[in-house]
Amino acid sequence: MPALHIREKTENTGTAMRTLEIYTALREHIPAELAAGWDNEGVMLLADREKDIKRALVTLDITEAAVDEAVESGCELIVSHHPVIFKPLKRLESPKLLKMVRAGISALSFHTSLDCAPGGTADTLAGLLGLFDLQPLFDEGIPCGRIGRLAEPLSFDGLVARVKKAVSPAIMQVVARRDSGEYLRVAVCPGEGKSLYPAALEAGADAYICGSMPYNEMCDASERGMTVVSAGHFETEQPVCARLAGLLAGLGVECTVFKSNPALILN
Repeated sequence: MPALHIREKTENTGTAMRTLEIYTALREHIPAELAAGWDNEGVMLLADREKDIKRALVTLDITEAAVDEAVESGCELIVSHHPVIFKPLKRLESPKLLKMVRAGISALSFHTSLDCAPGGTADTLAGLLGLFDLQPLFDEGIPCGRIGRLAEPLSFDGLVARVKKAVSPAIMQVVARRDSGEYLRVAVCPGEGKSLYPAALEAGADAYICGSMPYNEMCDASERGMTVVSAGHFETEQPVCARLAGLLAGLGVECTVFKSNPALILN
């Protein structure tokens, strides 16, 4: 099955800004100090520092398909969640990066800082699940997860249905606690959930909703009385792209939200 490619457009008008001006403005909402020390995010590629940015493409991952869409749509900027450059480069030979340079397209990535920021990746997922009274969950000193309460307790089937409705995962893995009971206190971690799992346990979560979780940790959670729902890395993080598009629209940039899942989904 081919990768998923879906476009959503948000239009706005206003005074044109340059890439670094947009970056500075976005950092007011996504503070750089919230990023993990191991992360590489921020200005990934500055193809033309003088170019006025009128159109931007927002995507979870800067795939080659996303770059092609940006070129075709006349975008001068791509804003992503996952960094397009993570490890140091010894030479520039990536076809998609070279294509961006030739087309004069710059790239900004907001990764762990967006996970932690108010209204960011974690808050977005918590909101879709209907959680309130949110509190941060910390991993290595950064608040990359949330724990909150549901308006009313849900059964196991009700919890799973709520997650499916929120993120529409193609593949879901669930490990349930031994006693059925009801679920009220829920922790969330979009994307990889292994590192935040101990904090969710310590905070007394009835259930832990994440993007992905290794098998051994899922089994351990069940033994310790917590249900884990692994709903897909892409699926739990993709909703934050709408938040990024909204911030860009507020700056007068016309946005296209491009959903490109590089993973093959087999039914």
